Amino acid sequence: MTTTTKFLLVYRNPVQTQRTPPSAAEMQAMLAQWQEWKTKFPAILDMGDALLPTGRAIRAGVVTDGPTVESKEIVSGYSIVQAADYDAALAIAKACPILFMPGATIEVRQLAGY
Repeated sequence: MTTTTKFLLVYRNPVQTQRTPPSAAEMQAMLAQWQEWKTKFPAILDMGDALLPTGRAIRAGVVTDGPTVESKEIVSGYSIVQAADYDAALAIAKACPILFMPGATIEVRQLAGY
């Protein structure tokens, strides 16, 4: 019996102050790439979602606008995959379409499974 573990893929992109939104055609092409990735890797349990660049942060009970302004990159989205080990999870992550974006990175973290 093969055991598998869940991994969180955290997508990060550089903070961009002047980003032009994609056209409808560009958006459809990007979504097709994501769907192709999902089809190629059935171990993707949850495609997750993109995160808007706005948010709030709570530190010591104080709410501030977020994400953290001191950061050079922001968390832009996530997915959850199931894999036998880190190497298998990394193989899935390396094929992720987010890496086509300049400066994008993926952090791969094993879920604790509580």
